[in-house]
Amino acid sequence: MPSKKRPPGDNIHKLGQKRHQSALLRYALALAILVGTVLLFVTNSTSYLRLLLLLAGFTSSYYLYCSGRHLTKRAGDAQRGAKAEKEVAALLRPLQRQGWQIEYNLPIKRWGDADLVLHSPKGNWYVIDVKSHGGTKVYENGHLRKRYGKDTYDFEEGDLIGKVKGQAQEVKSLKSARWVTAMLCFTKGDVDIFCNEITGVYIVNTINLLSILLQLEQYKI
Repeated sequence: MPSKKRPPGDNIHKLGQKRHQSALLRYALALAILVGTVLLFVTNSTSYLRLLLLLAGFTSSYYLYCSGRHLTKRAGDAQRGAKAEKEVAALLRPLQRQGWQIEYNLPIKRWGDADLVLHSPKGNWYVIDVKSHGGTKVYENGHLRKRYGKDTYDFEEGDLIGKVKGQAQEVKSLKSARWVTAMLCFTKGDVDIFCNEITGVYIVNTINLLSILLQLEQYKI
């Protein structure tokens, strides 16, 4: 397996650019419709038609503006995700010098792509899903959650553990591996989970990622 088929964060960076371009297009259309509506309102003499045009124009313009704002937020999320993937990739460079092979943004059928797929010199496989959420990650009532102060919140993306488990199964099939260890790596915040493990998935941050990988490798055949 080549060590780098794609640069880290490449897919999500391109996705962020597409979202940003789509947002700009929606802002431009919203402005054009707003200006056109005002001009038609001024030049049209029929009161009923003027009000109808005004309502339709303002509604369309507002909808496009809100859609643009949503895409702008999603573009920012994507850029933060790309930055997080690059940060984790930099942390893993010492492993590459030790003979580990690392593949970035591996396309898989059901789950989009796997952020990082590692193949150790011992022949063991790992898949790492990188996240940039803040807060302290905790396991509460059967769910992975993030804690801020005394309050805990669900992740908007849903079941992160189930997703990375699915990625591990796909990578296992693609690479004909005996087993693929699934990991979630958060570039922000702490992790307050016993042994950093939930139902076979390791929950880590950038501080303990390398040490936990090396510990796991030490006990694997």
